[in-house]
Amino acid sequence: MTFAKMFAFLCLLLLSPTMTESKHFNGGTITWTPVDPYTNSSPVVITITQTYFWVLTEVDCNVNVPISTPGRAGQGRNLICVANCSTDGGYSANMIDTITDCVSSNSFANVMQSQASKNITITSDAYFTIAYQDGGWRKVNNSAAGDWSIVSYIDLRKRPDGFINTSPVSMIQSPRYVLPNRTTHIKIPIYDANKGDVVRCRWALKTGLNGVDECDTICNANNLPVGTNLTDCVLTFVSTAQDSWYGFTLQVNHIINYKKN
Repeated sequence: MTFAKMFAFLCLLLLSPTMTESKHFNGGTITWTPVDPYTNSSPVVITITQTYFWVLTEVDCNVNVPISTPGRAGQGRNLICVANCSTDGGYSANMIDTITDCVSSNSFANVMQSQASKNITITSDAYFTIAYQDGGWRKVNNSAAGDWSIVSYIDLRKRPDGFINTSPVSMIQSPRYVLPNRTTHIKIPIYDANKGDVVRCRWALKTGLNGVDECDTICNANNLPVGTNLTDCVLTFVSTAQDSWYGFTLQVNHIINYKKN
C-alpha cells in the first residue's frame, strides 16, 4: 500500500537565450533530513539545507550571503513557519535564518550558488511548513513583480515502516540557458534516500497544501512559453521570445511506498 505525504521543496528555474540586466535572486531549494531517522527519543535533530542562486554582479561570493553584500543587509531573514505552527515542535521559538555561504560562482554566466546546512532540535511527531519569503527576484516575462515563496513541508511523524522520512533532493541549476525556437526538455534530477518510494513533480500553487503560498508572484498560471508541460519530472517548452527570462516554480511530492509483510 502507499501513504501519500508531502515531502516537498520548491525549485525555481530561469531560462533565456542570452544574459540580461537583472535583480539579485535566481531561485533555490529547501530540503531537510533527520540526523537519526531511527531514533525513538524526543526531541529530534534535523538538518535543514538551503541552496540558493544569485546574480553574481549583485551579490558577493562570500560567507553570510546575502547580508555580506553592501545594500543587502535587510535580506537576512528567517525560515518562517507558515502552516501547522501549533505542531511545529518548538521551531518558531528557535527559527533557522536564511544566511548561506558561497560555494561556487561563474563570472561568464553571472551566477553564484550559496548553501548552508543547519541543525535544529524539535519535538518528535512535529509537522509544519517553513518558507523563505522575500523580494528581489530577477525580472521575468511571466511575473510583473519579484517576490518569492520557497516552501518545504516537514513531517517528523514515523512512517508506517517505523522510521522518520527524509525529503527528496534536486541538483537542478538555476538559471538554465536555452536556444530560442526549438523544443527544450529539462529532466529535473531528483534523489530520494528512501529507496522504493515514489517522487513526483508538480507545479507550485498560489494556494497549495494547507493553503500555503508556494510561489508568490512567480506562480505559473499565465504567460509561460509555448507548449509548456511538466510530465514525470521532465519540463518541456518552446522558447520563442529572444532575450527573455521565465520563472518555473515546481514542488516535489514524496509518496511513501510501504508494503506490509
